[in-house]
Amino acid sequence: MAPEADVQPDPQPDSGADLRSEPRSDTWPDPAPQTEVRTEAAPQMAAPAPQPQQEVPAAAPIDVPAPSMGRGASRAGRVKTRLLGFSPAQAPGSDPFSRGGETAAPGYTQFPVGWLAVVQGPGRGAAFTLFSGVTVIGRGEDQTVRLDFGDNSISRDNHAAIAYDPEQKAFYIGHGGKANLVRRNGRPVLSTEELAAGDEIRIGETTLRFVPLCGASFGWDQPQQDEGAHAAFR
Repeated sequence: MAPEADVQPDPQPDSGADLRSEPRSDTWPDPAPQTEVRTEAAPQMAAPAPQPQQEVPAAAPIDVPAPSMGRGASRAGRVKTRLLGFSPAQAPGSDPFSRGGETAAPGYTQFPVGWLAVVQGPGRGAAFTLFSGVTVIGRGEDQTVRLDFGDNSISRDNHAAIAYDPEQKAFYIGHGGKANLVRRNGRPVLSTEELAAGDEIRIGETTLRFVPLCGASFGWDQPQQDEGAHAAFR
């Protein structure tokens, strides 16, 4: 065998020599000039004008159906419920729960004996109830028949008087001694006179028609028919 020849490595370039051969500069290059960029501001839009506020309408009544009470309950429809405080008709400061405004039951008259109705003059159509005893006629507040309808020729108190006598079952009229006369069927009443059904009484410009209830055929002192039947049954 032939002897192996010695292989020599290739010489490496000296990098340090190259670096030493180049001149070294301690100064940095001037930076590139900066260009000032100007941005144009966007045009501002005018703010919109404020819109007028619309008034909120008042709350209307709400129809609330009536609650069902079961199969057997009657269906009476719907119950209208009004919200308190939203009613324009409600007076300010009024108490909706107060019972002071409740209307009383309609009154009635007990044991009337007749009536007087205004048929001519101021207050035409007004009617007054007569009771047993004396009824005084005038314009004052304390008069039984108050004719305060604008006829100033009527005295304030006791211009005339009408009386019902339950024993005689008759009506009588008399004057109160005033300057203005009291006329019955066109004739002046100078003393006590008996009244008949349909008589017209004129005081000043006011004419009244007399309508009796009690008389010879009827009176409140008569026993009722059922009372007589009970007495006979006993």
